[in-house]
Amino acid sequence: MHTALTKSDVAALAASRGRPVSAVLAAAITTLTGGCPRSVDVALDAATRAEADVAVTRAVSDAVFEDRVEALRSLSESAQTVVLLAHLGGGSDPEVVTELVGTGADTGSATEDAVAAGLLSSTLESLPEVDRALQTVVGTRRMQSTATELLEYRCKTDTLDLDTAVTLSHSGIRHPELATYLTAAASAAAPEHAVRLYERAVTAGADPVSVAPAQAENCFLLGDLDTAEELADAALGQHDSIDVAALRVAVRVSAAVAAERGMLTRAAQLYTWLGPQRTGVDADLAIAAALVAGNSAAAESLAASDAAGPPTAAGARATLLAEGIRQSIRATSTPEVSLVTSTLLQATAMFSGTTRRASPDSAAAVAVLFALHTGDLARADATARRAVDAYPAAHPHRARLVLLRAWTSMLAGDTADAQAHLDLVRIPLSHNRNRLFEAGLRVGLARRSGDTGALLTAWDEALDVVASYSVDLLSFLPVGELLLAAVRVGQPERVAHLTAQADAVIADLHEPHAWSSSLHWYGVQAAILAEHPADLVPHARALAQAAESNRYAAALAGAGRAWLGVLQGNPNVADVEASAQSLTRFGLSWDGARLASEAALRVADTRVATSLLQTARSLRLPTAAPTTDETAEPKGSLSAREAEVAELLVLGVTYREAGARLYISAKTVEHHVARIRRRLGAGSRSELLSMLRALGYGAGSPDL
Repeated sequence: MHTALTKSDVAALAASRGRPVSAVLAAAITTLTGGCPRSVDVALDAATRAEADVAVTRAVSDAVFEDRVEALRSLSESAQTVVLLAHLGGGSDPEVVTELVGTGADTGSATEDAVAAGLLSSTLESLPEVDRALQTVVGTRRMQSTATELLEYRCKTDTLDLDTAVTLSHSGIRHPELATYLTAAASAAAPEHAVRLYERAVTAGADPVSVAPAQAENCFLLGDLDTAEELADAALGQHDSIDVAALRVAVRVSAAVAAERGMLTRAAQLYTWLGPQRTGVDADLAIAAALVAGNSAAAESLAASDAAGPPTAAGARATLLAEGIRQSIRATSTPEVSLVTSTLLQATAMFSGTTRRASPDSAAAVAVLFALHTGDLARADATARRAVDAYPAAHPHRARLVLLRAWTSMLAGDTADAQAHLDLVRIPLSHNRNRLFEAGLRVGLARRSGDTGALLTAWDEALDVVASYSVDLLSFLPVGELLLAAVRVGQPERVAHLTAQADAVIADLHEPHAWSSSLHWYGVQAAILAEHPADLVPHARALAQAAESNRYAAALAGAGRAWLGVLQGNPNVADVEASAQSLTRFGLSWDGARLASEAALRVADTRVATSLLQTARSLRLPTAAPTTDETAEPKGSLSAREAEVAELLVLGVTYREAGARLYISAKTVEHHVARIRRRLGAGSRSELLSMLRALGYGAGSPDL
């Protein structure tokens, strides 16, 4: 046998003929010919003859193909079969070649002839585009006949391997043994490979409806919700013709897709349709979905199932998740909250990252959300940080955990870290649940920064998901942020259906204090923004009732009372300071600082106002690392404080809003503006704004 020529050999040979070729063309010729001297000669001759207006690579490819057709026709039938077996993945196995070519044939000589003709590589593997020559010379019927013989021999001798099986399926063979082999291989493969193997199995003759549920589950794990839903629906449409286990998978995938699309109610309906007797090992997932959807009656019905599956890790994890959610809804004391945390963390710890099961939500996400709802920000961040890497990049649960880490940072006042995590994710349009949390984060960060332009942009981008989402127990946080954004932009009616749905979930679950307190806190803040003290009262009352359930709810209740006094124009300074400090102990320093600064604007005593402003400053956390522009000397010889006021003035912020952001009174802002006018010699407000813009103030912020 010849020694295959390398790319350098091809380039040197071309140069010796007086027709040098580029490194790219030399590489293409080497790949196409497998380094066979005969085929290289043909290719270089074609390159020499190629006309200027003809692509050289195309001329080379055509010439090599024509030579292969001629060479294949000149070979014996035995040599042709050797080439065909190599194309099908069996050419390097002497036993296969001897068995299928025939014991009387000189397979050694036939193989050497095929290599010399440039139809096989020196390692007896098929070369690129040789299949075209085989189709032309040997024909489809003979190719499929030989492929079937190879498959049956491999199955008989138990030597079928995955590469050969895939190659045979690509050749168009439909055979029950091939379909069975590919289906089994798909069930053990990683999701990205499993999806393609299931497709190959169907091509080989597997029943598409039977494999659809498993194929759908792998599509879900890759974040392809549309395909997952389509395949699961195909199985559900033929529910009478598939077994219960496959039907259970189809429902599980459909429920998981529904959850990701923000339709937990549909997930619960799917399990209700499946019924307690058929949910089997997924009974706890069904119960969890019903509870999160706010359908306690469905949860009770599903809990009536006495079907018990094997004690697998997945089953134990689902049981712990369902029990944790049930406990969280009933929790009315700090010890009970601690028990919920323990149960959910046990469920989280049982996830290894290798489980290939779709589910409406992850135990880690529920554990993080519960920690956020109970003010345990440190635990929320630690849990999300540990769990996020257990999921592959495209898995929707990974993005969910990244978003929850961002949410944790935002609540803690570290908006720079929150933005950094938010920048890590790209949410597909079909992943509505993650889009809702993304929207809540964007409006929340804009609101905290006081950037009205960014808030308006984030609000406009959120409207689609706001209109289409169906609220569940685990979506109260983004609903609350979107409520505040809606009030801030003057469009509270756009979220009325979300708050109504949230109220319905709370009512169905009989006021689950551990979850509802955060939403009531948002209700308090919405009343504050709208300056409607009467709207604050029912939320403050609900927080007062929840105060016995855990320390976080008690802190929110105290802050609600303090805010009510502020809004009524009669703030209790001691309550305000105590509540601000209490909020800060739970990581809500931004909320505490805002309470103190707003109270400072409502008191008449200058000394008391100053004390409250000092409290606000002490509680405030830095929201972003200073940039080069921020650390530069103030423009136009303004003092640092005047520069801050000037920046806000150009952005159109009112004196009152500027005071709240800078933790000074509106009157003090007015004094700063007067000094800036005198310093710059501006004759009017419009002239002042023009001069400030000319000095660069407001240039780095969105227009309002």
